[in-house]
Amino acid sequence: MRTKLYKIIVLIIISTLLNKIMVSCKEKNSALKMIRGKQIEINQDLENDPYFINDIEPYKQELQNKINEALCFNPRTLSRDDSELESSLGNFYADACYLVADSIFFSQTEKHIDFALFNYGGIRTAIPQGIVTVDHIFKLMPFENKLVIVQLSGEKVLKLLNYLEERKEAHPVAGLKLIMKQDRLSSIQIQGKGFDKTKDYLVVTHDYLQHGGDGMEFFKNPVALYPIEYKVRDVLIDRLRALDTLRGSLDGRFVKIE
Repeated sequence: MRTKLYKIIVLIIISTLLNKIMVSCKEKNSALKMIRGKQIEINQDLENDPYFINDIEPYKQELQNKINEALCFNPRTLSRDDSELESSLGNFYADACYLVADSIFFSQTEKHIDFALFNYGGIRTAIPQGIVTVDHIFKLMPFENKLVIVQLSGEKVLKLLNYLEERKEAHPVAGLKLIMKQDRLSSIQIQGKGFDKTKDYLVVTHDYLQHGGDGMEFFKNPVALYPIEYKVRDVLIDRLRALDTLRGSLDGRFVKIE
């Protein structure tokens, strides 16, 4: 957030400078005669500059009000590390994105999405116990990634499953039920049905992964691509804003047995 706030401050300073430019023009041809400006160095001294403080204070207060907005109550800390192959936070994350994307996609196509997959590394921090604020979600998901729906062939879904099998990380998934035995996937269910290699599947992810981020090359060059102009971070914020209490848990969607 400090980086985002810094960028906002710089933009405001630039805007202020532009607004303070003085021009003198002739009435007939409006020819530019003179420009005056003042250079302001961006450094720690700005914190003690009354001119800067007075100009920035209204924007700072508005930003703080927005970032500190209370969304809901979380009775226990949710993290990405509370199990080997799934996590309470990852399950909430994937479910929220799946539900939103499926609702939008069905309203447009009358088709449902089969499952969701996101990356373990995309979850940057836990959601702590207590009141959840917008600031918590910015720290959790500091990126500008947007949801996309990809139509994948059965062969590419098989590569996706092999990726999960090899990585053995708690990547956020929804719509899948996977069982790992002796380091191999022994059971694969998609929406309660067995995996069919001859079938295409609709998968929701985000644009960074769809371009092959985090080694997810199977998302590139899909059968079809359906962008959704909805940032992942906004999905999570809107979902939490609609809740009184956040309920995240493990439900066995990706487990390992001996």
